[in-house]
Amino acid sequence: MKRIPVLRIDADLLAGLGGEERERAERSCLAPVVELPKGAWDADGTPGIDRSGFGLLVLSGTLCRRVVQSQRHGAELVGPGDLLRPWDQIGEWASIPTESDWLVIERARLAVLDAEFVRGCAAFPEVAVAIVRRALLRSRYLAILVAIVSQRKVETRLVMLFWHLADRFGHMHDGWVDVPVPLTHSLLGEMVGARRPSVTTALAGLDEQGTLRRTPHGWRLQGPAPAGLEQLHGDGGVPEASEL
Repeated sequence: MKRIPVLRIDADLLAGLGGEERERAERSCLAPVVELPKGAWDADGTPGIDRSGFGLLVLSGTLCRRVVQSQRHGAELVGPGDLLRPWDQIGEWASIPTESDWLVIERARLAVLDAEFVRGCAAFPEVAVAIVRRALLRSRYLAILVAIVSQRKVETRLVMLFWHLADRFGHMHDGWVDVPVPLTHSLLGEMVGARRPSVTTALAGLDEQGTLRRTPHGWRLQGPAPAGLEQLHGDGGVPEASEL
């Protein structure tokens, strides 16, 4: 497969490098790319994926990882900048058995950070540190989801979830934020720990209030962020709204 300069696409991985060193890193850190169409994704059956390196870096698109336990679902949304290793599972030795699957919500491109990529960036430890940081940030995003799911009202969970997604995927406008991710009521229910009918009822109420509205490309969020949302984000690298 053709290898591309991943660091030219995801330039944040070059933080701490400058000048000629930055250019050398761009030329050295090359990786193949796989493209995923919308729909269910079987990572084990995807050709061109080498498991020998850091994993898969999302360059574009959005995916959802769904976990099933006792007929109940949980879900997380991943997108550009996230690091994945879908072949690492805990089900074989976990006391609580679970199953997981992947859904591509928007056509995605993943860079395969294989052993050759790792060797290419060995001279640039800043790049490896940035990749590890991505993995840790994903764990912090999951901790935020846990805090959101603990809220009593489904309406509160949904509003907090969309403000969290706005920080990651949103586009600011005057008084409102577009979150261009076409999440269904069912997926939203899995993300906030509620059944689909409850989510549908809550969304209807939020739409009537003008707080949250569906659009042809995703969702539109309006109004102030909920009190306490900054505390949920903690010190953990969630971008400020001004950085979107």
